[in-house]
Amino acid sequence: MTKRIFVFFTSLFLPLVFAQSPAYKTGQPLTDVVKTSKKPVASKGKLKVPLITWGGDVATIMGEKADLFKQEGLDVEVFVENNFPKQVEACLSGETPLLRGTLGMINSAAEVFQKNGLDLVVIYQMTWSNGGDAMVVRSAKKPGDLKGKSIALQLYGPHMDYAANILNSAKVPLDQVQFKWLEELTLPTFDTKGKTIDPVTAFINDSNLDATMCIIPDALALTSGGEVGTGSSGSVKGARILLSTKTASRVISDVYAVRSDYFDANKSQVEKLVHALMKSEEALSDLFANKAKRQSEYQQVMTRAADLLLGAPQAVPDIEALMGDCEFVGFEGNVSFFTGKGTTRNFDNLQKEIQSSFKAMGLMRQSVTMKNANWNYQSLAAGLKNVKEVPAAPKFDAQKVVSKVEKKISVEPTTWAEEGTLFQIEINFGANQSDFTESQYANDYQKAIEIAETYGGSLIMIEGHSDPLGILKAKQNGTAQVEISQMEQQAKNLSLERADAVRKSFLSFCKKKGLRIDESQFVAIGMGITSPKFNPPRTKEEWEANRRVVFRIKQIEAELSEFSPLE
Repeated sequence: MTKRIFVFFTSLFLPLVFAQSPAYKTGQPLTDVVKTSKKPVASKGKLKVPLITWGGDVATIMGEKADLFKQEGLDVEVFVENNFPKQVEACLSGETPLLRGTLGMINSAAEVFQKNGLDLVVIYQMTWSNGGDAMVVRSAKKPGDLKGKSIALQLYGPHMDYAANILNSAKVPLDQVQFKWLEELTLPTFDTKGKTIDPVTAFINDSNLDATMCIIPDALALTSGGEVGTGSSGSVKGARILLSTKTASRVISDVYAVRSDYFDANKSQVEKLVHALMKSEEALSDLFANKAKRQSEYQQVMTRAADLLLGAPQAVPDIEALMGDCEFVGFEGNVSFFTGKGTTRNFDNLQKEIQSSFKAMGLMRQSVTMKNANWNYQSLAAGLKNVKEVPAAPKFDAQKVVSKVEKKISVEPTTWAEEGTLFQIEINFGANQSDFTESQYANDYQKAIEIAETYGGSLIMIEGHSDPLGILKAKQNGTAQVEISQMEQQAKNLSLERADAVRKSFLSFCKKKGLRIDESQFVAIGMGITSPKFNPPRTKEEWEANRRVVFRIKQIEAELSEFSPLE
């Protein structure tokens, strides 16, 4: 079951779990699991379009209800299949030419199709997960703490590349983490006959597990409502959410792919399908914007979605919550994703990233080049309303961020550095340096871009740090406190100037690369001498290391009210 569901019964069931040994599975390539051989896709009959239980699929259901597929001349039948290996088998056997899943799931199937003389062509991006998926930990304070630890997650599910991305970003070698694979994503609604087959229940029952990948309702249940688990009511004592896709908002991409033989023989039909999916997304957005006036139609669509995706027509609130955890990308998002326009988080880069990780995790044996459809997007834009790029609104109010951060730093700078820090990138500079050229720091800037785009919901502090040696000597020589305070303020001012210079240089670097960056995500702050790496520095090397600018990537989901992101 490859579900990401926000349904009420998930958290209600957790307190009823009894201790059972988890039935861990062997992580292996799908070629060792799927034995179905290639058969031709039926040339007649309905085009069967798979769905999975995810908010993005409500748009496809909208297209069915509004006859948007029929308007394209397509006879479509939607069906739900949350078991991804079964989806792969259905596609290979010709029941459907389509495959529906996250880009990670689709990549995990690429070898199976190659083995059968087929390629997979990725034709359409639906959404990014933006809050629906999370990593819950027992004691780790940051991703780097997971080196040598164990993580429970679903095999062939949506969190394989999510876990890998977190670890890779923290420079934790994948072969130095124990991945504990399980069959299901969340607590099953069917009788498991006494077996623990999902990572959430395994995390409760197996105290040796250090982390688990899960959907957000399960993460909230495990952590006593998103705080720290108390150990009662289905929570795990001490458990907390390390980060969710609210922060890691450009990792899990949901897509459709198609068999290459079908694509080559029916390209115009596949293009009509993609056009209908784009129109369906626009129609759903319009319905939501006008649901008060179109309440009857709204209820019909949502009831149909609840029935199809959750098996419970009355579960409309759960469908609404499900949709709140995903970000529809629209026409412009598809252009960016498949052409690379304005972003490093595109199809080509993600494919390489995912397959490299999957080989290290034992989920693939070799790289397999998947294709994209190379659509003529000018042609696809016909009949669509939202085809112009709309500049994204700033996420954060920089003045409020700086005010809050300075208060935190003034109380306890060490705590500021530790709490919520996911990753950091350091840049060192000379004693009197004030210019930070793009060419000199290109490699550092590129790393910062990749982290910033991947973790699009994070706040990135660009901190200037000064060396304390001169002030320490002044104190030792008995310099008056008034003069010491002036020196400390000068060091802070200078460190802020350097941080601001790096910020401007970095943003210029991004613009020259044609990247769409939210400038409010990057906030310059002067740390002065509050957090030296070496205090006091005893060598020339330590003295130089103290002079630095740090890109500090902060997970701020728990502090959104303080940092006041802009609507």
